[in-house]
Amino acid sequence: IKLTSSFSKRLTGLILGLRIHHLPLNQHLFRFTKVASPDCPHCPQTEETVHHYLFACPQFQPERHVLAHALGQKSTSLSHLLTDPAAIPHLVRYVNKTSRLKSTLGEI
Repeated sequence: IKLTSSFSKRLTGLILGLRIHHLPLNQHLFRFTKVASPDCPHCPQTEETVHHYLFACPQFQPERHVLAHALGQKSTSLSHLLTDPAAIPHLVRYVNKTSRLKSTLGEI
């Protein structure tokens, strides 16, 4: 809570959503019958999870490369991305550049 005390509501919502895996990604939306499939729109037969979105989806490789350049090996740690204040701006840049969550969360 201390980390997010100075964050906007949108950024706090993003951090919390990533932490508890409750974001408008298909795996989560499928559980509530909001989408027809839990699969990634870019990767057939692969569920669109928080892990897939941040670390594996080839659609977002360019954005992930920028994240890795900024944070090094730590860019592959969800824990680091969500708890290190220095990593938050880079995570926000990644989320905004992918535009995957923009329709729900807007620009962070």
